[in-house]
Amino acid sequence: MPTPAPTTDLFYTAFAHSSVGMAVLDLQLRWIEVNPALCRMFGYSRKELLALSIPEISHADDLPADLTLLNKLLAGEIDSYTLEKRYLHASGRVICGLLTVSLSSDAGGAPECLIAQLLDITERKKAVDEHNAFFALSPDLLAIAGTDGYLRQVNPAWTDTLGWTQDELCSRPFIDFVHPDDAAATLQEAEHVYRGGVAKGFRNRYRHACGGYRWLEWNTRSVGDGLLYAAVRDVTGQIENEERLRSQEQKIRLLIDNANDAFVGMDEEGIITEWNKQAEATFGWSAHEAIGRPMVELITPERMRQRHLDGIRAFMLAGASKPPRKRVEVPALRKDGAEILVEITVGMVTFGGEQYFHAFLRDVSEQRRMSEQLHYRATHDFLTGLPNRYEFMGRLQHAIDALGREPRPLVLLFIDLDGFKAVNDLCGHETGDRVLIAFGQRLAELVRRTDLVARLAGDEFVVLLDQLHDPWQDAGQVVDKILQAASQPYPEIAGRTEPGATVGMALYHPGQSADRLLSRADAAMYVAKKAGKNRVAYERDGKWVVRGT
Repeated sequence: MPTPAPTTDLFYTAFAHSSVGMAVLDLQLRWIEVNPALCRMFGYSRKELLALSIPEISHADDLPADLTLLNKLLAGEIDSYTLEKRYLHASGRVICGLLTVSLSSDAGGAPECLIAQLLDITERKKAVDEHNAFFALSPDLLAIAGTDGYLRQVNPAWTDTLGWTQDELCSRPFIDFVHPDDAAATLQEAEHVYRGGVAKGFRNRYRHACGGYRWLEWNTRSVGDGLLYAAVRDVTGQIENEERLRSQEQKIRLLIDNANDAFVGMDEEGIITEWNKQAEATFGWSAHEAIGRPMVELITPERMRQRHLDGIRAFMLAGASKPPRKRVEVPALRKDGAEILVEITVGMVTFGGEQYFHAFLRDVSEQRRMSEQLHYRATHDFLTGLPNRYEFMGRLQHAIDALGREPRPLVLLFIDLDGFKAVNDLCGHETGDRVLIAFGQRLAELVRRTDLVARLAGDEFVVLLDQLHDPWQDAGQVVDKILQAASQPYPEIAGRTEPGATVGMALYHPGQSADRLLSRADAAMYVAKKAGKNRVAYERDGKWVVRGT
């Protein structure tokens, strides 16, 4: 009978051929052996990787948590541990790994070595980050629910619509928020989806945090693993409009007097024949003042009047069978001379052989302002007012795309404030915020209008330099200004510490992605930081160049 292969042989066979990165380390965290998958993950050969220490390949911010768990493992408090941890690839980019560490003991039970397994989850983390970014930006109410009757994740639109915080919505059964009259139908619809069905256009009422209910329209489907995806819209306004229209069909005069939109009726000469209360509120003219006057003279800005008259003529030539039903936004005048933006829908009917125009108008000035404000908040850093990472990466990609049509030098500067932690520690986070604001303003003031300054996160800023004559010389001059600006005194900290800056510079190479260019600039910044404060580093002709001010 053959003798079974030793356990160690089986282990090392699995170790060598595993698609998961694996390593054996001694109790002092020194490599004993690494497998090929781990070498591929880090971009090093076996010899190169064995020559590096764990701190050298670990992201500095994640190392303390790893060491804390390791100490518990060595002390016998836990049998193993798993955590997500960032590492530094040979190329300088950051990779994310799911690390599992266990302790191997000898025959006598004494700790002998550590067995580590590392799964590369970089792409998964990126996908999750992108999912969460989209999730947060969507104006629709998006949710992930479980078959246990709880919402697992909701986006900020839920809070905007219902007033409940995300934690409040996810900590209670969702049926608690449903109107009692809608509860049975809601549970029936949920059961239908649990069993693989799809809910489209299901409506129920959800309780608002301030009282009352909002009508929601659900499109929901099961995605397996006990999860449901739901896209939800607040259709309260839509339902209210439907109910109002049903009532208004019975009493046309009531429609005109109580419509939410301004309603204006005109004859074929453009003379106002109808003017409802909302029109009075929107434009400031009473019905008595407005009726009988040309609409073009009353609410149309002078620069738009000829276009308005031309539009009426074209509309009449097209005939009532071809009315432009789409809503358009146009400027309009109030009685007090203020100009507002209105959304207008125009139609035409024939009655008694005569043609009449009717227009519904809505003041969307505030809506436009809020939309622009929301877009600004989504694309700019709340503290400094500079473009945020999301906006910067989009504009960087746009700049790279433009190079295909008009090749030109493009340089990216990655800036990290030196000594910023000391500012927070000595002066407090509020003072630290003021320093970040001041530094952001200094950056914005010293670059050209064609350049782009953004704050990525924390004390990290980036500057994109475009339209350079001599990229190395021109960018070097900008870097000198940045280092000088960063070293100037900050009244906010009154000399208690002296912040500076470290700059990584990267010149765009054709075919390079936006992420790759950012990673190169980031790597250059770390090279500069190792050389000391107020340094800049860049790679030129295959060699690192590091200099100070």
